[in-house]
Amino acid sequence: MSSTERPRRRRRVDAPASTLPRPAAADAPPAPAARRSRPHHPQVRAHHITRDYGYVRRDLLGILVVGLISLGFIGVMSFIVQ
Repeated sequence: MSSTERPRRRRRVDAPASTLPRPAAADAPPAPAARRSRPHHPQVRAHHITRDYGYVRRDLLGILVVGLISLGFIGVMSFIVQ
C-alpha cells in the first residue's frame, strides 16, 4: 500500500423511482411478441455455449509463428554478437 491513503469511495445512491423520468409512449420498445419474428424454440443454445473450436487452430498457428520468429531472431543474433 502507498503511504498516502486514498479517500474512500462513496457508495452509489439509488434514486427513488419517483425522481426518474418516465419514458414517452413513442420511446417504448415494441412488445416482446411483436419483436419476435419466429417462434421460440425451447432448446435454444445459451449464448456462451459453443462447439466451434476453429479459433483454437488459428491461435495455435499464431503462437507457432511468433515462436519460430523469436527462435530465428535468437539464432541470428547469436552469430552477430560473437
